[in-house]
Amino acid sequence: MTIDSTDTAAAKNLLKISSVRERTAPIFNLALDNNLDYFDVDLTKVDDVVDFVSSVIDRDFAGKYDTIPPHGRWGHLNAGNVPRVEGLIEEWRNKDVDEIEIGKKLIDLFVLSVLIDAGAGNEWKYTEKGTDNVFNRSEGLAIVSIDMFKAGDLSDDSEDPHKVNASKLINFSKADLIESFQISESNPLAGTDGRLALIQNLGKALSTNETFFGKDGRPGEMIEYLHSKSSNDSIDLNLLWDTLMEGFTSIWPKGRTSINGVSLGDAWPLSTTSKVGAKNFIDTIVPFHKLTQWLCYSLLVPLKGYGYKFTVTNEALQTGLPEYRNGGLIYDFGVITLKPEFLKKGLELSKDISSTTPDIPSFKPDDGVIVEWRALTIGFLDYLLPLINKKIGYDLSLPQLIEAGSWKSGREIAAKLRPSTKGPPIDLYSDGTVF
Repeated sequence: MTIDSTDTAAAKNLLKISSVRERTAPIFNLALDNNLDYFDVDLTKVDDVVDFVSSVIDRDFAGKYDTIPPHGRWGHLNAGNVPRVEGLIEEWRNKDVDEIEIGKKLIDLFVLSVLIDAGAGNEWKYTEKGTDNVFNRSEGLAIVSIDMFKAGDLSDDSEDPHKVNASKLINFSKADLIESFQISESNPLAGTDGRLALIQNLGKALSTNETFFGKDGRPGEMIEYLHSKSSNDSIDLNLLWDTLMEGFTSIWPKGRTSINGVSLGDAWPLSTTSKVGAKNFIDTIVPFHKLTQWLCYSLLVPLKGYGYKFTVTNEALQTGLPEYRNGGLIYDFGVITLKPEFLKKGLELSKDISSTTPDIPSFKPDDGVIVEWRALTIGFLDYLLPLINKKIGYDLSLPQLIEAGSWKSGREIAAKLRPSTKGPPIDLYSDGTVF
C-alpha cells in the first residue's frame, strides 16, 4: 500500500532499529490488559513457558551458561552439530588467506544465507551434498546456502570460489533455484518466486551500492566501509544497522508499505494501534525489519571475531525476532489464542489454498493477525527474559535467551504437538520474503 504523506522524516524514522520497540511496546501493553484485536491473552500460562524454556536451557547448558552463544545464522550453518563454518575458516587459514579476507568471506556467506531464510513451508526438505543428512525449514535453507557457497555457485572469481558477487546473483535463474534448492513437485518450497526475486534483487543492490559493497559487489566489502567510519575499530550498532537498511532497501518486493516514496520494508499497518492513539496512516504502521535484524544478529559474531574484529556498542537496541518459532512458543502454551472469528477466517484460507495442514489456520503477511502476533512476540521475549533469568539464576542476554531457549523451545513444542510437520500453530501464506 502506498499512501501520500508529507511526513517523510517520520517515515524514515520507522527504518531505525529503535522504532521496533517504540511501535511494538504499546501493542504488548494492550496484551497485558487482554485488550487486543485478534488474540485473547492468558497471563496465567506464562509460568508454564518459563518452566519449559528454563528446562530446555538447563538440559543443554546447566553449569555452563556463560558458553551460550548469541543467536545468529552461524548455528544454523552448523546444523546437526557439524562445524561447517569452522571447517571453512581452517581451510582458508591453511591457504594463508589473510584475516581481513576471511572476515569478508564470512560476511559474504552470512548475508546470502540470512536473506534466503524466509519460511520454507511444511513439505520442503534438503539433502546436504555429499551426505545423507536431511534438513528442513531454516536449517535446510542454511545448508543450501553453504553448499552453494562452497561449490562456487555464487562467485565470479575463477581463482576463488568462496565469494558472493553481484553478477552471479543478478543472473541466478529459476532453473538454478530449482536445482540448488532441490525443488520438485514432491518437494515444494514455499515462496519460490519471491525467493528468486530476492536473490536477484540482492545482486542488484550489491552492484549499485559501491560505497558499501565495493566495485565487485560483495557483501563482505561492507567491512571496509565500517572500518572507514569506525573509531579504533569501534562501531555503534546504529552504523551497522543503517548500512544494512540503506544498502539493502532495494531488495524488498514492490507493493510493500511506503510513504511519500520511502519504502518501509517489513513494516505493516495494524488496526490495534487505534487503541493506542493512532490518528493517521503513519501512526498505524508497526515496523519489524525481521530479516535485517536476523542479518544484524548474524553478522555481529564474524564482525567482532574476524577481519578487523570490531567492538560494537549499543547491541541492546535489537529486539527479539518476530518469527514463528518464538511466536509459536507463546501460542502453543496458550498465553495467546486466536479469537474465534479469526481462527475461523484462518481455517477458511487454509481450505481455499488447499493447505496440506487444513487444521492449522493460515494468514497472509499483511493480515492483522500476523502483524499483531509478531508485535506480541517481541514484547513477550522482553517480558520473559527476567523471569527466565530469575528461574535459572543467571543473567542471560536476549540473544542468548533466543539461541538457547525461546527459538529452540518453540521448535521442540511444535514437534511435540504437531509431530507430522513440526510446523507452527499458525501458518503464513508467504511470498518467500517474510518471517
